[in-house]
Amino acid sequence: MKLWLLDLDDTLLVDHRVSEEILGRLGQEAGMEGLPQAVRRKAEEFFRQAPFYPWAERIGHSALEALWARYSTPGLEALAEWAWPFRERVFQEALRELGSPEKQARELAEAFFWERRRYPLFPEVPEFLEALRAKGARLVLLTNGVPDLQREKLFGTGLGEAFDLTLVSGEVGLGKPDPRLFRMALCAFGVGQEEAVMVGDNPERDIKGALSAGIRAVWVDRGHRPKDPRYPAHLEVQDLREALALLET
Repeated sequence: MKLWLLDLDDTLLVDHRVSEEILGRLGQEAGMEGLPQAVRRKAEEFFRQAPFYPWAERIGHSALEALWARYSTPGLEALAEWAWPFRERVFQEALRELGSPEKQARELAEAFFWERRRYPLFPEVPEFLEALRAKGARLVLLTNGVPDLQREKLFGTGLGEAFDLTLVSGEVGLGKPDPRLFRMALCAFGVGQEEAVMVGDNPERDIKGALSAGIRAVWVDRGHRPKDPRYPAHLEVQDLREALALLET
């Protein structure tokens, strides 16, 4: 495989677990064990009511990410204005659901916003990327989300210079699983479908998109997304290094 398309969140970067850990700790400190579940429910509910939700869904920007995205990219001023009232409302309603004082809402929203800025990599990532580079593979980061947040995550990991090309859905206006995003990567390097592989953890976004574009797909099972039989990957792994076998194909 000459061209490797790599997802960021929960493929290279530990994402889901970090959010859960921080919400869980905030809940424990406030004496509310159900806080993570209540916050997720309310964030999803209110996020779907936002006027820009269809755009967010198209580029793959999630409700939990809206709780800590800065929205500093030019053109996202309306989202930046919307964000803090949304965050306060989410925590207010979560607290109300749990029978707790709503006056803590702003404090909790701010705590999550700042403490969520952690960017740990899965432990095998450096070795995996080094092995790909050693074999002369070209690397493309294919990530969904708003530009400033995905770029912040990327540079927070220290991988900012690791890729030959970075495609952020919010910058190009297309998100996975749209096959056009995958074809952009192929065209950028003049590579055929048979010479490329997509590696990601999300069956609906990563695997479906790759298959739609005629590209091989590797599903990374990180333990929090179920396998989707509608989108059968060519290879299933739990550790990225298991995918290195495809270097010789």
